[in-house]
Amino acid sequence: MKKMLFLACWVSLLLTSCSMEKKSDLGIKHFYVIGVDAMSVEGLKQASTPNMDKLIENGAVCYHVRTVQPSSSSPNWGSMLMGAGPEIHGNSSNDWRSDNYSLAPAAITDYGMFPTVVSVVKAQKPEYKVGMFYHWDGFGALFEKGVADVDKTFPTERETAEAYADYIKSEKPEFIFSQFDDVDHYGHAYGHMSPEYLGAISRVDSLVGVIVKATEEAGIADETAIMVVADHGGIGDGHGGTTLEESTVPFILCGKGIKKGFEIPVEVYMYDVAPTITYALGLNEPYAWRGKAICCAFEGESVPVNPLPIKHLTNDVKINGGRQGQAQAGGLFVDQEAKVEIASSIPGARIFYTTDGSIPSERSMEYTGPFTVDKTCVVRAKSYNPEGESVVTDAYFRIVKNNPANGLKVSFFAGKDWESVPVLTGEKAVDQWTSKEVNIDEERVAQNVEKYSNNFALIFLADLLIEKEGVYTFYLQSDDGSILYIDGKQVVNNDGNHGVIEKEGRIQLSAGKHDFKAVLVNVMGGYWIDTFYKGPGIPKQIIPADKFNIR
Repeated sequence: MKKMLFLACWVSLLLTSCSMEKKSDLGIKHFYVIGVDAMSVEGLKQASTPNMDKLIENGAVCYHVRTVQPSSSSPNWGSMLMGAGPEIHGNSSNDWRSDNYSLAPAAITDYGMFPTVVSVVKAQKPEYKVGMFYHWDGFGALFEKGVADVDKTFPTERETAEAYADYIKSEKPEFIFSQFDDVDHYGHAYGHMSPEYLGAISRVDSLVGVIVKATEEAGIADETAIMVVADHGGIGDGHGGTTLEESTVPFILCGKGIKKGFEIPVEVYMYDVAPTITYALGLNEPYAWRGKAICCAFEGESVPVNPLPIKHLTNDVKINGGRQGQAQAGGLFVDQEAKVEIASSIPGARIFYTTDGSIPSERSMEYTGPFTVDKTCVVRAKSYNPEGESVVTDAYFRIVKNNPANGLKVSFFAGKDWESVPVLTGEKAVDQWTSKEVNIDEERVAQNVEKYSNNFALIFLADLLIEKEGVYTFYLQSDDGSILYIDGKQVVNNDGNHGVIEKEGRIQLSAGKHDFKAVLVNVMGGYWIDTFYKGPGIPKQIIPADKFNIR
């Protein structure tokens, strides 16, 4: 027993020593981070970004960096700085502060918070000049105060970038971390992937050019590495959920010691940012961190070999162009067939699909060109290429006959500082209309938001037709909270202030009509709701219009 204990302690010490071993000198004397809030992979690819394109061409890029959950700003910027996830550092929402949290950090320094890359750099290199420049003032709560030589927020992105550039030219600092916020604002105001959102990415790209030029004017470009990172993506006008559009972001490295024209093939996570910074600067990382340096992006480093075959999953298949805002791919087609087009962004990839809701494989139908569907169905598609395969992409096609009796009654209630789904007994709706399915009438809701408040609730009421007795699973996707009732019984509770997330519940139902009620609350910002069901002979799908009767 004593020998086993001694061996365990020796291994523990060895592991600790390995994790603290100083990295080799890469000759990188300056490391500058440019953080772009809410820049998605598709946003980077579709926006005009000549400066970031040049960094990618002359450096390394990863298009599949996975965020932590929730996919919102504070937990992800915090994870970048702290080299660990929310379950370790405790930052799980935008309301988090070092003195205001639900989950205590696993460890703290003398500064009273989990160690960030700012204090790690200063502890080992106190002579290094360190700057923190940020547009969103909330970013300033995510690292230790009184540590960085410059710690300042600015009212605009332009002022942030100009101060960043001036600091480089005047002081030639060793380390800077920055945050630019406008892309996130435009994502919320106009929708992710909207022309306005892409325009915001193009404008921040021009600021990347300002910072790169500053390193040249300072005469330090040949000894500087630049990192461009994002904290989350988005769908529609929201984020914080678990979709890949929200939870996958790009990552760029360029400059001294970085491979050129290299696409990073390994998995990269949000908390790998801090260890990559310390690796580049030749510093030790705290044992408390859980991220890994992306070593293979640096010159002289090889791609690690996995001990077992691992396939990297891409998110490249789109059915009919993919989601339109937050709306699911597919659509409602009244008195007409639907044309189905499937595309992959990977040259030479083979696409396979199903129309019965089953998971496609290489034994399924291979896509060779557009086809039509004449009845309600779920089209699922997946691509295969020599390097791997994609995740399954779903599209929900609802093919129905025109029937004025089909649909739901929708009621709009003006909010009273609601933080969750309200009890609306006695409350009077300020507007009512009908909807073919459970979804947001953007124009009608926008009119009421302008007239009343962005804090509101919607109630959807109808008779739901169940054609076959059995156990049914209902699903609610919503931003923010929602609750679903069948025959007065709560079946799904997806309440709370959050991005688009999904919850489910099950209920035994007889054939015939049942009372259906869905309630959505919008606490603030963006809003959305979708309802799905699955039952005997019915794959999971959006509940189609012909199953609802107005009452």
